[in-house]
Amino acid sequence: MKNRAFFSTLLLVLLVIVMTYPFIWLKLSYEPLSGVLKAFPQWDRGLSFFRGLFPLLAGGVVVYFLIYFFKRNSFTQRKLVSINHFYRMIRKNNFYAISLFFCLATVSWIAGPKVLNVFIMVGIYMILALGLNVTIGMTGLLVLGYAGFFSLGGYVFAILQQFIPGFTWWMAIPVACGIGAMVGWLVGLPCLRLRGDYLAIVTLGFAESFRELVRNLPSITGGDIGISIHSSSKVGKMLGLGVISSVYLWVLIALFFTVMVLHRLYYSPFGRAWTAIRENEIAAEATGVPVVKMKLIAFSLSAAFAALAGVLYTVHTGFLNPESSAFEISVLILAMVILGGLGSIPGALLGSFLLYYIPTVLRDYIPAIAEYRLLLFGMIMVVMMLVRPQGLLGSKDRV
Repeated sequence: MKNRAFFSTLLLVLLVIVMTYPFIWLKLSYEPLSGVLKAFPQWDRGLSFFRGLFPLLAGGVVVYFLIYFFKRNSFTQRKLVSINHFYRMIRKNNFYAISLFFCLATVSWIAGPKVLNVFIMVGIYMILALGLNVTIGMTGLLVLGYAGFFSLGGYVFAILQQFIPGFTWWMAIPVACGIGAMVGWLVGLPCLRLRGDYLAIVTLGFAESFRELVRNLPSITGGDIGISIHSSSKVGKMLGLGVISSVYLWVLIALFFTVMVLHRLYYSPFGRAWTAIRENEIAAEATGVPVVKMKLIAFSLSAAFAALAGVLYTVHTGFLNPESSAFEISVLILAMVILGGLGSIPGALLGSFLLYYIPTVLRDYIPAIAEYRLLLFGMIMVVMMLVRPQGLLGSKDRV
C-alpha cells in the first residue's frame, strides 16, 4: 500500500510535467519568411508557473492534514490527534511524508529572508538535537561537550576550502561526517568505563580543548577572529530561488535524511541494543549485547550528525569562530533533547523548535526578557523534571 501511494504520486507529478511541457516549458518562434517553426526551452517560465501554484497546493495539503488531525468522533469532543500519532502516520506512509516535505519546501517560495534565516537555524538545531539524542536518549550516555563535534565539522569545511581550490560545501559533507565519526570513536574509547558525571566531564573537556586548539592556530583557523568562507564554496541558486532559499531547501533535505536514518536505526537491532544498554548495561552485556561496540557506534554516529550540522551552519553564515563550540551551545542542545523527551525523535524535533524559536521571538518583540533566556531555560528544566520528567513527547516507560 505504501509503495502504491508513493508511485502513484510520482506518476502524477511526471504526468503533469509531460502534459504541460509543450505549453509552459517551451517557447515557439515562427519565422514567416522561411516558414520555419522553432522551439526553445524556457525553464524559468515553467518554474515560475509551478512556483505560483505552490501556495495553492500547499494550502490544500494543510487543509487535508487538519481534517485528518480530527478523529471522526472528535468533532464534538474537540480532541486533537497527538503529535506522536501524527509522527507514526508519517513514518508508516510515504505519501504523507512526501506531502509534509512538499508543504515545508513551499516556505522557500513564500517566506522572506528573515523567516528563512530563523527556519534554517531551527533545522540545524533539529539535526543537532537528533544527533545528541542517539547518545543521551537512546544509549544513556551523558555527553556535555556536543558543540565540539558541531564546531569540528564546520572547521573541517572552512579549512579545506581555504587550501583546496574549488572545494565546495557538498564535497565537505562526507569528509566532515567521516572525520567527525572518527573523532567520536576516539573520544568514546576512553569513556567506555565511565558513566554519568565522569562521562560528561570528559566530553566537556574535549569541547573546551578543541576550542582552545582552534584559538591557538591563527595561521590555519584564524584564531579568535575566525575564518570566512569563499563565495565559490557556498550554496548556489537553484530552481530559480535565491541563495538563502536554496540553503533552506538543502537544510530541509538534510533534516529529512537524518530523521529517516535515525528512525530506521531506532527500530533495528542497533536501536534495541542501545535501549538495552540505557536501561541496564550489565544485563545487556549478560544477554550477549556487544556493549563496547554499540557505545562506540553511538558516539560515532552522533558526532557525524553534529559535523553535518556544522557544515550547514558554516555554509549558511559564511563565517566560523571558536565560539561555535562554547559550553552554552552544548547546554542548549541538551536542553532541547530533555524538553522534547529522551529517546523520542519527534520530541527532539519539538524541543529544538521551541527552545530556538521562542527566544528568537522574544528577542524581536520583548528584548528585555530575552536577556534572561538562560534563566528561563533553567526554570523550564526544573519544572519539566518535577511535572513531566519524561519530556513533552517522551513515554513514561522511557524515564
